[in-house]
Amino acid sequence: MDFKSLYCFAELIRLQSFSATASALNLTQPTVSKIIQALEEELGVPLLCKENGRKKRQVQPTAIGEEVYRHALNLLHERDLLLARIDDYRHVKSGTLRLGLALFGSDLLSHALFDFHQKWPDIELSFLEQGSLAIEQSLRNNELDAGQLLAPVHEDFDSITLCDYPLVVLMPKNRAKHDALKLKSLQYEPFILFGAGFSLNETIQTACRNQGFTPNVVCRTGQWNLVADMVAHNMGIALLPEYYARKINPDVFAAIPLVEPEIRWQLTMAWKKHQRPTPALRAWLNVVREAFGRRNK
Repeated sequence: MDFKSLYCFAELIRLQSFSATASALNLTQPTVSKIIQALEEELGVPLLCKENGRKKRQVQPTAIGEEVYRHALNLLHERDLLLARIDDYRHVKSGTLRLGLALFGSDLLSHALFDFHQKWPDIELSFLEQGSLAIEQSLRNNELDAGQLLAPVHEDFDSITLCDYPLVVLMPKNRAKHDALKLKSLQYEPFILFGAGFSLNETIQTACRNQGFTPNVVCRTGQWNLVADMVAHNMGIALLPEYYARKINPDVFAAIPLVEPEIRWQLTMAWKKHQRPTPALRAWLNVVREAFGRRNK
């Protein structure tokens, strides 16, 4: 078993296509098929499912193929770490930094990203822009070096706190009649929540259930400015981090403090605890610590 075969198999599972894999690796499609077949013969197990008992292969891993894929990602990651350490030893400050940027909160990192690029212009920045649930899974799969996660983070990760803001109730200004609102008082309101990959959704819905009701969700979106537009058109109310509420026109909207309970939006920069960071990741974490303070969890 060699790294080229494992990499070919991992790319095949990621791209879900023999032709796309061949193109990405500058190989012919028959060559990709031969590499996978040789890997199966060496391991003595089928890695891809067969279609209806025929010889045609789907790009769908078998149960053991899924195990091989996960281990292949770990082995390839360890290889990359070794090569990165060798490059670091040779003082070659290049490579790629893979970051997961949350759809809510990525703008917090603008200055840090600019500073990083100024210090390490030869390191390529690669972004996965998703909700924090997808970012966490990609971190576990070694598809990212670090990413923004909502606190509290799992014990498998180390993290640096980026922000800590309360959620406020966003509604049209002409509807605002209170200086603060209890969550229970919103039980009959239509809610505008965030996209399916947002951990903040579960935080809000759990808080609602603890108050004895299930929120009536009329829409979900990952764009905070679209949330505001929907609120402005009386589609519903939204619980929005105060950080974003400050960006909204106060002549149109009211951002009312939420009490009983207070819900906070705590965003972190997280990375896997038990893996040695690459030189690029170490450099990035130093920039983040400088920008946001040394608040490791």
